[in-house]
Amino acid sequence: MQQPPETFFNVEDFVPELREIFAQPPLQPRQTVLAAIPIKNPDEHSGLVLPAGMERRSISLTDGREFWFWETDSLRSLFRGDRQPPVLGDYPEAYNDSFILFDLHVLEICKFFGDRRDAEMKEIYSSLRRRPDGRSLGFVHDYLWQAAALVLGTRPLSQAEFEAIMERLERSCRTFEMDPTSRNYAAALRQSLGQAGNY
Repeated sequence: MQQPPETFFNVEDFVPELREIFAQPPLQPRQTVLAAIPIKNPDEHSGLVLPAGMERRSISLTDGREFWFWETDSLRSLFRGDRQPPVLGDYPEAYNDSFILFDLHVLEICKFFGDRRDAEMKEIYSSLRRRPDGRSLGFVHDYLWQAAALVLGTRPLSQAEFEAIMERLERSCRTFEMDPTSRNYAAALRQSLGQAGNY
């Protein structure tokens, strides 16, 4: 089973705006920070809940206790450098922490809104790869756009590296997709990361 690294975030790698935002309250190195999910009337729901409206550029980040608020214009503005990625095979170790951060966001949204279809996730990853700042495909796409912003804001990744990560995630969804309604990708993530993230 995959486990998040002991020190998941290195503030030295953050873009300047995030470094400033996480100065108060300071980010604890062993904490995992995720984009928070806006929920309509959270106290009125006992099962799955309804998403509240989301402006994807306004990102609420949380470690489960504290909140930080960040505005970013685009994913493209967060690309750094021009490094080329290695070939990402069936069990890619390069960018492992970036993959885990995306996986945790997928499990977070599945926890509140039910497992997403493999086809939906494949389309979202494909869109983020080909048109990082393209039109919204809906709430889940906007939330994963925010997850992508967090990955790019906390890790110095080039456009080529980001595209390779998205392509590998897209390929995972394609591998698990058995039919238009299958939800095997989410189930596989839960098995892999479930105990680490309490999913």
